Formats: sequence, C-alpha cells, structure tokens
Amino acid sequence: MKILRDGDCAIYLVGSGGMGISHPTDAHIYLVDGGAEAALIDAGSGIRPERMLENLREDGIPVEKIRQILLTHSHWDHARGCAWWQRLTGADIHGHSLACEVVETAAWSRTHIARRGARLEPAVTHRRLADGDSIHVGKLTLSAIHTPGHSPDSISFVMQLGEQKVLFSGDTVFAEGGHGTVSAETDFRQFLESVRKLVALQVDALLPSHRHFVLSRADSHVVLLQKKLATPWTSMDNSRVPFFPTWWLEHDESLYNDALK
Repeated sequence: MKILRDGDCAIYLVGSGGMGISHPTDAHIYLVDGGAEAALIDAGSGIRPERMLENLREDGIPVEKIRQILLTHSHWDHARGCAWWQRLTGADIHGHSLACEVVETAAWSRTHIARRGARLEPAVTHRRLADGDSIHVGKLTLSAIHTPGHSPDSISFVMQLGEQKVLFSGDTVFAEGGHGTVSAETDFRQFLESVRKLVALQVDALLPSHRHFVLSRADSHVVLLQKKLATPWTSMDNSRVPFFPTWWLEHDESLYNDALK
C-alpha cells in the first residue's frame, strides 16, 4: 500500500495487524523505497510473514531490493521477524545497541508466544545506532533519534521526502497524542524529553507503529502528546481512539494458534 511518493522514491505500508494486511500480532511495517534500494522499518512478529511478501509483490517491489532493516525497538511484534527477513533478503539490521542485543540473542523468552512453544530465532545485526546517526537508503537519508520512554531502546527515524518531513515514530508517539504501552518502571521525565525532541522537528507526516498514520500537519499530533505528558495527571484520558494494548494480545491465545503449527 503506497502511502507517500516523490519521483521514484516512496513509502509503503507492507504489514499491519491493526489494519488487517498481515498477521494480527504485527506492528505497522513500512518500506522506504529510495530508488536503487529499499529498507524495512521494523520486521514484524515473524508469524506468517509471507503475507507481507505478498503485499510487496502486489506493490511491484522486488524483495531483493530490501537491503536494510531499521528497528524502532526490540519488542517482539516489531523485531521477532528479523531472522526470517534476513534469511530471505540478506538485509543488514540496524538498531539501538540494546535492541541489537535482543535480536542477536532472541531474548523474547518471557512473551506468551515463547511460553507456548514458538521458536525464537536470533539474527545478525550490523550497526548500533546512536542519536543523530544517518542511514542512507538509495537517494534517501534517514536520521536516527534516540527516544526512550516506551522502551529504553526506542529510536525514531526522520527523513525528507520531497516537500514533506516524515517521522517514523515507533511506539513513542501515535496519532492524536497517543503513545505505546507504559509501566510502573517507565521514566516519564525521559519520555517527555523524547517527545520534546520530536516536537522540535515540526514534521508533516507521522507514521507510527500502531493505529492510524497522519499525512499532513502531523506536528500538531506530536504537540498534543507533549501537552498530555507535561500536564498534571488529575483524571483518566478517555481518548476518542483508544489504543489496542499489547497486554491484550499477550493474553488472547487464539492469535497465536497459527504460530505453533
């Protein structure tokens, strides 16, 4: 599904459980086409990844064009598919140092899917990304921004596509000021500082890892999360579009039946 285009460069949505175009446990998986080569933003859960391969073929993208996988973080709905994609394409995998450690050791043993017996397969990583690092994908350049909050290894990616500044925000910020799951261990001061860094970018398009994406005036959605995090918490936030929490996925066993076949 082509989302944005500028000349022979484009961004596609090739996987998404929430939007029903790949396995229900997949986060949104984007493909950045830089003309001569392409990169995946995250790799999905690794359950029935063939559905994403079918989406690539329908969009006319040769799978051998994928040379890199850029990880927003190491949670299994984003990164467990790394080994499958690496076997298929030989792509280099880049992420925060903590994310690379998880992928190289397949450290998802506490997840419900692992406890039910699904195989956890490691992959080889190639580059530990730090804040401000640049990644070239054909004609396009993405900048890595370390945005801890949802997880310590969270990285967002920003790039220019024609006249639009595009942000791949992972689970750090969603449309309408939403965000990924947090816990009692979350450092909310750190989370707020991460969101402030994204506000300063003044992005046009917001491509998060869950819920819907935003193709214009996206900076207002990022600002909304900053306001929420910086405001005293006196009541529950009843969002118009509630986030589908990962703890629900962890406990809905029916979603994992086809992973164990």
